[in-house]
Amino acid sequence: MSQQTKPGGVPATVIRLVGRLDSATSPQAEEAIAPVLAGGLDVVEFNLAELTYISSAGLRVLISTRKALAARKAQLYVTNPQPQIQKVFDIVKALPGQVIFVNTEELDAYLGAMQRKVTEGE
Repeated sequence: MSQQTKPGGVPATVIRLVGRLDSATSPQAEEAIAPVLAGGLDVVEFNLAELTYISSAGLRVLISTRKALAARKAQLYVTNPQPQIQKVFDIVKALPGQVIFVNTEELDAYLGAMQRKVTEGE
């Protein structure tokens, strides 16, 4: 995990998931994510560039993280899903489409545009 500043000075935590996210690895993922949920950042990015497999247990981790962040008005974004992971998302419609981005640059452009809308009164 790392903390980065996104366009417009938005602090974000980037969580890189690697390998498999399944019933064997989801408890470790939840343990690693817990401090992020306890923190005060408004933006969390799951970078899935190196995630090769996700099971229903892995989906549960993503969905429960999104719900916990939404409860405190924070946002979860997903970047760089591999084709097989994107296919799972498409099948189960687990995450709203607006939170899945092809790469980090696309997420940064989206966040920048949203902030410009606010500052320019749109």
